[in-house]
Amino acid sequence: MSTVFNVDRFKAALTNGGVRPNQFAVLLSFPTYVAGQALAVARAPFLVTAAELPGQDIGPATVFYRGREVKFVGDRVYAPWTITVLNDADMSIRTALEQWMNGMEDLANKTGRMNPADYQRNIDVYQLDRNGNVLKGYKLVSAFPTNLAPIPLDFGANDQISNFTVTWQYQHFTVTNSASQQAVDIARTFIGALG
Repeated sequence: MSTVFNVDRFKAALTNGGVRPNQFAVLLSFPTYVAGQALAVARAPFLVTAAELPGQDIGPATVFYRGREVKFVGDRVYAPWTITVLNDADMSIRTALEQWMNGMEDLANKTGRMNPADYQRNIDVYQLDRNGNVLKGYKLVSAFPTNLAPIPLDFGANDQISNFTVTWQYQHFTVTNSASQQAVDIARTFIGALG
């Protein structure tokens, strides 16, 4: 028994030392009506400090047969997706998100864009290895923000940088692989050009 379960086999099974939850990148995309979106897009890989790889939930379709439950596959449900964003002094991402949401429903007159293509965008989230290479990626298709959390203000909040959360809805997701490295490389090039 001791030869089966040993440290060397455990280390060999945990390829490349395992996946680190702090190695990720989120690439946001904004509707064309959002001013200053280029800056928000460029800063997102740095300022999105927490995200998640989306989960899956397929509910059962239950039918009763002679008093017994018989379960069949039901419908897939996509849970809301949440990110945490550090607030830069320009408030670039928050301002862009406020404009996005205002375009969906104007604060003053309750009008908004009715065509989903005008306010929905794809968002990419990548799990990276420790060298910045893409291990796995998810494209959240036709996403849009539904909750922009308040930013607490507090005289006693010393030694902190403010942050906020954003909750998104999306239609579905697709799974990508290392072929999506091109998207991360493009973002890095764009970010480097901004200095």
